[in-house]
Amino acid sequence: MRTEMLTIVIPARNEEGYIGKMLESLTRQTCVNPQTPVFIADAGSTDRTLDVIGRYSDHLNIQVVPGGLPPVGRNQGARYACSRYVLFLDADIELGEPDTIEKSLQLAEKRRLDLVTTYIRCRNARWLDRLLWAAHGLASRTRLFGAFGAGMFILMRNEAYRRLGGFNEQIALGEDWDLTHRVAPRKFRISNTYVYTTNRRFLKQGYLKTFGQYLMVAFSKKYRDRGNFSYFDMEY
Repeated sequence: MRTEMLTIVIPARNEEGYIGKMLESLTRQTCVNPQTPVFIADAGSTDRTLDVIGRYSDHLNIQVVPGGLPPVGRNQGARYACSRYVLFLDADIELGEPDTIEKSLQLAEKRRLDLVTTYIRCRNARWLDRLLWAAHGLASRTRLFGAFGAGMFILMRNEAYRRLGGFNEQIALGEDWDLTHRVAPRKFRISNTYVYTTNRRFLKQGYLKTFGQYLMVAFSKKYRDRGNFSYFDMEY
C-alpha cells in the first residue's frame, strides 16, 4: 500500500498505560511502513506518555503535535494529512489482525466509500461489554441508524472529511457521531475486521450511565450541543 494513501491521527493525553500497546499493534500492520505519517496530538500529558511514544520513533514515522480534547486533537493531526485517507484511532485501542487497516483501505477503494469502520471487541470483557459491542456491530453492518463510526477506528476519505468540515470542536462527547453520521449511508461500510478497546469508561461511570450517554449522543442533537466536557475528566 503506497504511503500517500494513508495518514494516521491519534489524540492522546496521559495514556502511558495504553498507547504503547496501540503503537505496537500499529507496527504489525501490513500496510503501515516507516514512511506512513502518524500524527499524535498530545494534550499536555503529565505522565510518561511521550516517553512511551519515543520508543516507537525508530519503527514508525511519528510526529507529536499540540492537541486538546479529542475533536481538537483529531483536527490538529488531520491538518497535516495530504493522503487520500485519514485514519483516526483512539490511544487505548489495539488493532486486531495485521491486515486490519489494509482490508479497510481495500474496501474503501473498491466501493468508493467515504467512511469505513470496524467491529469492536473488548479485552477482559464482561457479558455486558460483549452484548453492547455486538449490538454496535449489528447497527453498523445493517446501517440501521445510517452511517456512523466510533472514534476508536474511523477511516475517512480525506476529501470527505474536509468537505464535511472535520470534527466539531465544541462537542467533547459525540463528535465522532456528529461527523460520521453526516456521511451518506451508501458511502459507508463496516469492514470484516476488528479492534480491541478497554471498558475503562464503563467501569469508571457505570454501564447504565455510560450507555445512556451514548444513546443521548445518537438521538439528541441538543444533548450533543451541550459539549459534555466533563466526560473526559478521567483523561483530560
